[in-house]
Amino acid sequence: MSKDQRPDSPLSAEYALGLLRSGERTAVEADVGLRNETEDWQKKLTPLDGADGEPVPPGSFEKILARIDDEGMHLPGTATQRAADAEWQHHSEGIVFRVLKVDDARQRQTLLVKMQPGAIYRSHSHDIDEECLVIEGDLRYGDFVLRAGDYHVAPPGTHHPTGTTTAGCLLHVVVGMDI
Repeated sequence: MSKDQRPDSPLSAEYALGLLRSGERTAVEADVGLRNETEDWQKKLTPLDGADGEPVPPGSFEKILARIDDEGMHLPGTATQRAADAEWQHHSEGIVFRVLKVDDARQRQTLLVKMQPGAIYRSHSHDIDEECLVIEGDLRYGDFVLRAGDYHVAPPGTHHPTGTTTAGCLLHVVVGMDI
């Protein structure tokens, strides 16, 4: 089938209309055939450009897409924190944390904690349940080792000795308000 007989790729039309995101745009730009089809689409669409109207400010389309993405990514009655927007706070050398949720009524907070290899978490006692799920890596309290997938609860009145990590770790922790 010759080029004149086959339909253009939807990617080339979407590229010409500015509908593709970065990865797809890069793929079209790298493909000579798709680039040629895109140029054909641009020639077809140029007369529709609204030469009588005001030009659209640069970046407007990207702002519109971002707003559509933001609006479409929420579920009513829920809260979402995107990893790309994470605000990590320094706890101590080699340890950072991100607050996921604060429950003022229960005086608890849910955290993600990252420990770099060799980081040391000071010993501490518990006056409220501390829950910990190891997402990746290892967390060690002496000979007691927690690994990815392990869940650990320290009830009130218990004491954790100094914690360390050999490989580094990522933890999901629910603790009292003061960490």
